[in-house]
Amino acid sequence: MDAVSRQGPNEQNEELQARQPRFEWRLRELMAVRKNWYTTTKLIPELLKYGFEFDRSSIYRLVKADHPPKMPIELILALCKILDCRFEDLVVETEPDSAAEEPTRRGPRPAVPDMPLLSSDFFDAER
Repeated sequence: MDAVSRQGPNEQNEELQARQPRFEWRLRELMAVRKNWYTTTKLIPELLKYGFEFDRSSIYRLVKADHPPKMPIELILALCKILDCRFEDLVVETEPDSAAEEPTRRGPRPAVPDMPLLSSDFFDAER
């Protein structure tokens, strides 16, 4: 009878992690390019129109995270409608081998506008 080697828990976790899709979350970039929003508070009233009520810290985590927390598909669709974008613009798959280095992006990056990147009220106190 031949002995069958079984993978330990660490080897299984590494194998599962290697198969997980890698992606880049572009909410912050799309807010800046599409809406000229450089503060997270401008997103709060827009999400409220779709029935999503968040406090400032939750919005900050959603916008600033490299990989956002788990969220309902309705929230992702609301973000796409608010930013007038598609899911593929918001979440871009990257190659797993290059994830440790610079991510290889699939799909076009949002075009940078010809206007200044900072709005005139950028340094004003938030209201």
